[in-house]
Amino acid sequence: MKSRVIFPRAVLLVEVERWCGDHACNARTRLSLTKEEARAYTGFECERCERWNEDALAERDIPEWWEELRVASLEGLRPPKGAAAGGEETAEVIGRMSDAWKGLNEAGELEDGGAEDAD
Repeated sequence: MKSRVIFPRAVLLVEVERWCGDHACNARTRLSLTKEEARAYTGFECERCERWNEDALAERDIPEWWEELRVASLEGLRPPKGAAAGGEETAEVIGRMSDAWKGLNEAGELEDGGAEDAD
């Protein structure tokens, strides 16, 4: 039997450039993020000094996808600090956000009708 190697593919959303917050290091780091990674992004590890840097994406980083990611997850899917991940509260938040997204689409406020690119 012949074995096959399968590589999962994901479309890159954006590449962002960040600098280490350690003044002694101040190394530049380039990050390539998919939609899922952009939704979960909370910071990065410096490649040079391995220090964790708290960070968040801003509209200037992803202007084309900002509204979608903002509605879909940037703040809504992350559990509050100190709270247990998952649970009924998260499901409730996701449901409210889905309703809000549908409402924007029905009101005609979305340019492309809310359709996503085929990944």
